[in-house]
Amino acid sequence: MHPSTEATGRARRLAHLGWALCECAADIEAGSMEKAAHRLSQAVGLKAATGDGPLPRLAVPAVDCLARRLIRGMVPAVADALIDPSDHLDRRCAMAARRSFFDLSPFPKAAVAVSNRVILEAMENEKNVHVIDFAGPAAQPCQWIQLLREFKSRPEGPPHLRLTIVYDDGEFLATVSESLVDEADELDVPFQVHCVAAQIEALDFNDLHGVLGLKSGEARALLCTQQLHRLLAAAEDDGGGARSFSAAGCNFNKQMANTARLQQMASTSSCSPSIGGACEDDDESAYRSPATPLSFISPPLTTPPPQFEMPPPALASFLSAARTTISPKVAVLVEQEAIHNGVSFRKRFAEALHYYGAVFDSLDAAATAYGRPDAERAEVERAVVGEEIRDVLVREGPRRRERHDRLHQWGFRMEVAGFRRVPLSYMAIREGDDMVRRCGLRGCENKQHGGCLILCWRSLPLYSVSAWRPDRGAAADGIGGEYLPLSEPIAGSCICMEL
Repeated sequence: MHPSTEATGRARRLAHLGWALCECAADIEAGSMEKAAHRLSQAVGLKAATGDGPLPRLAVPAVDCLARRLIRGMVPAVADALIDPSDHLDRRCAMAARRSFFDLSPFPKAAVAVSNRVILEAMENEKNVHVIDFAGPAAQPCQWIQLLREFKSRPEGPPHLRLTIVYDDGEFLATVSESLVDEADELDVPFQVHCVAAQIEALDFNDLHGVLGLKSGEARALLCTQQLHRLLAAAEDDGGGARSFSAAGCNFNKQMANTARLQQMASTSSCSPSIGGACEDDDESAYRSPATPLSFISPPLTTPPPQFEMPPPALASFLSAARTTISPKVAVLVEQEAIHNGVSFRKRFAEALHYYGAVFDSLDAAATAYGRPDAERAEVERAVVGEEIRDVLVREGPRRRERHDRLHQWGFRMEVAGFRRVPLSYMAIREGDDMVRRCGLRGCENKQHGGCLILCWRSLPLYSVSAWRPDRGAAADGIGGEYLPLSEPIAGSCICMEL
């Protein structure tokens, strides 16, 4: 067979595979279980016929999630009896996979480079600095070691630096703490590290002062990497059994009047038909496709959703405490640039299929470029990305924590919470661009949007990095500039850097 004919046939099978998976998700949402079972069987056959590659590999966890949703809809008792692989994931294997993800993917490294630069700029000339890091799943010691070295190289000399790390693995924190203390001693940087072994949703937001060990007279920086979305479970999802939220969080909606204008700026996105019509709708579920190998399902665009949603109580309480108790000079927010927080399973599945298709594709390209073993890449896909996919597609209610949302929604929530955006500086943007360039992967792009940075793979947004400060009604303090609402298009501000 001619190579071009074979490639065309494979592309057609991939398109049919995406169509079958989306149709199955739509049938499950509609309660048409017999039709869903037929589509699932069809998808399994198409997956086997497409061979290896990022998208066929992504179909493996996608099919597993659909099968579990299908069983749950047909025989709930059997679904409850199924073993959850996440409960039996070896912790050391998971940590090794997270390290590999950090090594392979350019995006966490770029986010770290930008975040560190923002913190350094905000803490210029400060003598006592406290950095509070709600660390993401791919956190590695090198990111804090680099921050130590950059503080050491300040023209005015290093500050007395305190670092608080909130992370859910106590053994990891103990190892990191020892490494950081040794590095600080070697650099002769006055340093203290405070570790909090907990998940963000388990903290008492009424006592962040005590939990985080805050002290008077210190300038604080707050960093939240892929953590705030874990607080997006709606109040009704918590079943009334969660800890109570602060009064400040309960009164959060009073600030709605200050941001009502954002509601007026929200516009309904137009959509074009998707493959097979599985995801056709008059809202955000359908989008145009670029001419890339990832176009087997219509991708999302970074455009404002039709309506902004008020923050749920957990997030409202945390942001209120962050503004009033932590009161940082700057807060850096890193989040996945996707819509995985919706109620509709069909829409969530379609969004996840394309988003994680790009993630798998980027990991495949990185492993090939860096000469890393297939087994290492496969373990990252299984133990890191696969676990994230399972949370997005299988779990519901308070157990579903991977509730990713777009930068526009985060901008709205932050402003309602009383934060003001700090446009990223030229140097911060350059740090991110330099890191992407050093990774040497074609397809990596950094796009500026409204003073924030969007990290993309083949033009598809995957992560956003934005900076904020509490709005105290005072003039800019030297680290920010003119505030521009994220929901407004920023003329001439989109700059794309592709290798």
